[in-house]
Amino acid sequence: MHKAIFIYSCGIKFRPDAKLLAVLDQADCIYGSQNLFDSLPKHGAKEICITAKARQQAEEILSQAENGKKILVLCSGDSLYHGFASTVLSLADTEERQELIEIIPNITAFQALCAKCRIPWQDAELFTAHFPKSIPLRKIANSKKAVIYCGSKFTASVIAEELCRFSPNHKERQAIFAERLGTEHEKILQASLEEIAKMDTHPTAVLLLLPFKKESGEENLLQVQKENCLTLGLDDEVFAKENHLITQADCRAVILSRLRLLPEGVVWDLGAGSGAVGLEAAGLSGMQVYGVEKNPGRCLLIAENQKTLGINNYTLTEGNILDAVSDLPPADRIFIGGAGSDVCAVLDKCRAHAKKNALILVSAVTMETYHLLYGYKNMPRLDCIQINISQEQTIAKKYHALKPINPLYLFTFKNQGQE
Repeated sequence: MHKAIFIYSCGIKFRPDAKLLAVLDQADCIYGSQNLFDSLPKHGAKEICITAKARQQAEEILSQAENGKKILVLCSGDSLYHGFASTVLSLADTEERQELIEIIPNITAFQALCAKCRIPWQDAELFTAHFPKSIPLRKIANSKKAVIYCGSKFTASVIAEELCRFSPNHKERQAIFAERLGTEHEKILQASLEEIAKMDTHPTAVLLLLPFKKESGEENLLQVQKENCLTLGLDDEVFAKENHLITQADCRAVILSRLRLLPEGVVWDLGAGSGAVGLEAAGLSGMQVYGVEKNPGRCLLIAENQKTLGINNYTLTEGNILDAVSDLPPADRIFIGGAGSDVCAVLDKCRAHAKKNALILVSAVTMETYHLLYGYKNMPRLDCIQINISQEQTIAKKYHALKPINPLYLFTFKNQGQE
């Protein structure tokens, strides 16, 4: 056992090999599940079951290794795919990774399932429902093939039911359900999502959504938008809102363009209103979006819109912007859509708590807010633009004219941090 921590990925059919037996002979402790312990020959090491407190146990393992203990970790599937090895590595520094840890790879449960069903998986998108508070229904529904690791909260039947609710068109979509792979109780079957939603399913299952081609026909355009993977300028009617309080679709498209969204990072959506800008940003990128809205009724509408759009990378805080910002993860991008007379104080808070060089985009409808922003000098202003949009309207049921909408001013600032 050359390393202090030996993490062995057991695949789906665990049979101890010569290398593992040599490590077992030197180990002081073994971490894993009781099922894996039962497959080992007799040994003198202490057996410790990995529990829901996996992070705490990973810290314990690293501490023991630094004190000279030899530790064997047994993981089902591959330990680096949503497995315990990922947790250990996230806590270890670069030197510890090199000096203390050895990892033996194996195939994952979904790889084994695809092999059993003779399905190539290079074009599949992978999702896990082990830990999140919600699942990315929009992204799953729009995947050509989706492989989902189910969990105790989001079982295969719950996920199938949620997908059918989100996108009724997908009720007939075919999927492969598999549980207890590699055991004598293995179960693999193909059925529609509607059928799987009615099944009694085991928490540690895999759900594989097969390619889906919807039949052509007359479509509900709003439903198509809700299900569409590209959230850019969705019709205002898609969103629940209070008294038409929403940044209009054409303006949102400009705002999102000027925010220069990143593949990952953090966005703040301050004064979120209906949540339209932040939710579209979440749907367009892998960035984590944090919305802040003080009005409880609007917060309920945002939660409704988030569920409607099937987006899980949006987190809402109910409260005052000036109080909430300091508790948010530092932002790369910020949109301020509703700060009123506090807008300069909010910008100062962003200056103090956002990342250096963060882009901050602020919208203004009233001249009062415009003058406050134009006079703000604590951060460099990159530019200011005015958006003028007119919409067609009918006059006397016969003629048509373009009716101007209130102009919107957009100010862009760059955070250079506190001096």
